[in-house]
Amino acid sequence: MALVDDVRALRDRPLAELTAAHDYYTDTKMAWQIVQKVIRAGHRITIRNMTTGTVTQEAQLAAKARDYVAEDLAEATFQQFVSIFEYFFFDLLRLWLMAYPQSLGGKVLEFKNVLEAPDKDAVTFYVVSKVLNEIAYERPKEWFAYLEARARLGCPTTAEIEQIGEAKASRDILAHNRGVANRIYESKAGKAARYTDGQRIEISERYHRETWELIRKVITDLSDTAAAKIA
Repeated sequence: MALVDDVRALRDRPLAELTAAHDYYTDTKMAWQIVQKVIRAGHRITIRNMTTGTVTQEAQLAAKARDYVAEDLAEATFQQFVSIFEYFFFDLLRLWLMAYPQSLGGKVLEFKNVLEAPDKDAVTFYVVSKVLNEIAYERPKEWFAYLEARARLGCPTTAEIEQIGEAKASRDILAHNRGVANRIYESKAGKAARYTDGQRIEISERYHRETWELIRKVITDLSDTAAAKIA
């Protein structure tokens, strides 16, 4: 498969995953609304969790549904959006560096790694993987700067990079600090920060949708620009 085809395939996979993730969000939200209508119509519901022993009646279920949709569902799918983008970005960068490894010529490699590699491609893959692992610990701003220095794609915009950085910072806080913003969040989010130290991060429906749209746009722009440059 030609490199341009690889880039387009790389674009299509995360776009499909984004669509599936948002469909899951919307379908699940609608399903809970149906449950609430059933409860309001006077139907009795009992759910027994055989693992935890929790028994939920219809009144409790109606109250739970609001939190499930507004918090758990929104936060889970939002984090999925960000993860999809991360996988895409580093797959694109790996693809580019494997195709154009000249910029890595200054990297030092232990001779034993060369001896153990079956061919030149294996050596290149090892070096590229090592570089990507190092970059992964940097902030999105540095990710994009590294890609731009090597591919000269000219996108995304500065504002979009800042928004991606804030989304990544929000995801990290949800995953690692129980959703409570701290100084690390403020530093990572920079000018795009939505919260200050001590505030609870919320994923509103509007922010959820805008993040989905942003990630979809950035994936499309990077992929299409890269493909056009190769072709």
